[in-house]
Amino acid sequence: MQDTLSENELSPGAALLSTSRGASGEAGDLRHFIQVLADAGRLVRVKEVIDWRFDLGRMMRESRTALLFENIKDYPGQRVFTNGLRDTSSIALALGLEPGTAWKTLIAEAKKRIARPVKPRLIETGPVLQNIVRASDINLLNLPVPQWSDHDGGRYIGTWHINATKDLETGSRNVGVYRMQLLGPKQATISASPRSHLSRQVAKAEKDGQPLPVAVAIGVNEAVVMAAAAAYPDGMDEYDLAGALQQEAVQLIQCQTVNLEVPAHSEIVIEGWIQPSVRVQDGPYFDYTGRPNTNPNAFLFEATQLMFRSNPIFRGTSIGAPGAEDHQLFAFLAELNLVDFHGSPVKQAVQDLLLKQRRFRTFQLVGKMGAIVRG
Repeated sequence: MQDTLSENELSPGAALLSTSRGASGEAGDLRHFIQVLADAGRLVRVKEVIDWRFDLGRMMRESRTALLFENIKDYPGQRVFTNGLRDTSSIALALGLEPGTAWKTLIAEAKKRIARPVKPRLIETGPVLQNIVRASDINLLNLPVPQWSDHDGGRYIGTWHINATKDLETGSRNVGVYRMQLLGPKQATISASPRSHLSRQVAKAEKDGQPLPVAVAIGVNEAVVMAAAAAYPDGMDEYDLAGALQQEAVQLIQCQTVNLEVPAHSEIVIEGWIQPSVRVQDGPYFDYTGRPNTNPNAFLFEATQLMFRSNPIFRGTSIGAPGAEDHQLFAFLAELNLVDFHGSPVKQAVQDLLLKQRRFRTFQLVGKMGAIVRG
């Protein structure tokens, strides 16, 4: 097992990963990013059989580089990619910069970019429409969803993804990252802070007894995940921020069972609804503070359609280890003043400072002070 982790080797299968922008001009989808990492010698392809229960997450936490698991127990032929933003060089590569770009240069460039938002572009079709599964045939357990940690209460399908929603009153779009625990073939939790944009949208929908449409996109451009994880002001579109970060409009397609838009080059898209006035338990889940966290008031998501690219790559991550890719992303967003843990202003200020100083263990310690439910 250690030999596989230490061997930075590419197989002939690398040819399956696109090295260009694609026919429709997308600015580097997930497959493009994986190939960029491979070309830079920053990807390990894990070819031995790995158990999706605990082992995959453990190997990821022990690694300091990106991993593409190609042989997952019970899921022949399916792949899981993780650890993509493990360090500064990987973040630079995700934004189209050189891997040796200095941290200060990276932040200066990112600040310059986000000052000029780029609106998304709606297109007619995209790779994610290659395979469509209707509601009656959906089984999310057919996806290689890991149980990332032995601290976790189950398998988490949403750890490094986006949740797209709209305010039913204003039509304002929200794109966030809210953790999702798989509950069954068509159901999952969506865990969100009561102060989040999503929770406010759900509250408005519930006043009228309406479900809230949700689109879950897994395996999107890393710039889209960066934007979704950012504390962007309410009413502003995270797709605009993603476009700014990647310096090109995010290409979107219209969902088919809900009135929402998702990146056309997503690996996997799950359309569905948050059921009104229903709460379920999410967790325990080993969260960013390095401790198990349980949310007894998570939303219940029910899938209405599944779409995916041929030979999809599942994207996820295991968080909770100091300096893991979630911490790397938080540090990047803190430098841009785009991080919010929905705590007290004093606590937020301390966390921001620790992230900018990259003192991740102390950051975790502060995060443990008080109950924080984070999606």
